[in-house]
Amino acid sequence: MVDKTTWYYQKMSAICLTIIAAGVITAALVYTKALMIPLVIALFFYTILAQMAASLHRRLSFPAWLAMTVSILVLALCFAGIIYFTVNSVGGFIRGSEVYKENLLATTTDLLARISSHGIHVDQASIVEYIRSLPLFDWFKNFGHQLFSLVSNTTLIILFIIFLLLGSKKAVPTNVNPTVQEMLAQVSKYLSVKIVTSLATALLIWIVLMAFKVKLAFLFGMFFFLLNFIPSVGSIIAVLLPTPVLFLQYGFGANFFVVLGLMIALEFTIGNLIEPRFLGDGMDLHPVVVIASLIFWSLVWGVPGAFLSVPITASIKIVLGKIKHTRPVAELLAGRLPR
Repeated sequence: MVDKTTWYYQKMSAICLTIIAAGVITAALVYTKALMIPLVIALFFYTILAQMAASLHRRLSFPAWLAMTVSILVLALCFAGIIYFTVNSVGGFIRGSEVYKENLLATTTDLLARISSHGIHVDQASIVEYIRSLPLFDWFKNFGHQLFSLVSNTTLIILFIIFLLLGSKKAVPTNVNPTVQEMLAQVSKYLSVKIVTSLATALLIWIVLMAFKVKLAFLFGMFFFLLNFIPSVGSIIAVLLPTPVLFLQYGFGANFFVVLGLMIALEFTIGNLIEPRFLGDGMDLHPVVVIASLIFWSLVWGVPGAFLSVPITASIKIVLGKIKHTRPVAELLAGRLPR
């Protein structure tokens, strides 16, 4: 029988060691993020591709090697298409940057004239001169460098995925560990639903933007697709991103408010009414935990951490739920008081 003093000592020792271990692991994640981020993204894509290959093998009777090859080709074509259309979209916007600058000047001049008509003194000449000197081309050039970095990381992700698939013992990978199976099933369902709903949102937004001839329509559609993976704040950012371009093209005219209203309506309908029906209980995480994980992984891995925060936290929760001593923590992450 352990006396109370020894029990408290063991308990405090366990808590202190857990805090130290968490700090060390967090530091390691920050230090190795250049390699870990593409690897973790590749692992999540791998869960989807593995399910795709298994489905082709079972339902369509594809040979195992052909199912794996088709899965890899689908992934590579998707990435190549995104990169191609993004580069073309940005290039077209850069070529028309001077036109947008003139639209901005005209709208600003009109706005300043309206302000002056109400007796408010504004130095119009200084403001107009400042707008004329804006280094728009340099901003887009810097964006091009960021895009090149994204392409490089994408290439690394594709390589990781190919090696994961080729390194499997079977051409159509399977797992026998129940915990791993549960993690893969939950993450795969979450990612599959998010991909389908985000793709539907992006496609509808792209159609709306193309109908109103908004520049960078494909790029904004892609942003809607990607930002929908960031919980809570992603959809807000996605709606706000096109507003500067809408302002440059239409000012504060009717088209500006119509397009903005349609984007908000589509994002709200799919994200808040349709998606929850397919996700059900989702990843079994409390909303406060979702926000906390978003903040934590954003601090550790930046923007990629925000995208990966929910599936990573859900995977950690599943592992914690399988260990007796950490099961109460898993219950807290789900918003339930431990028994």
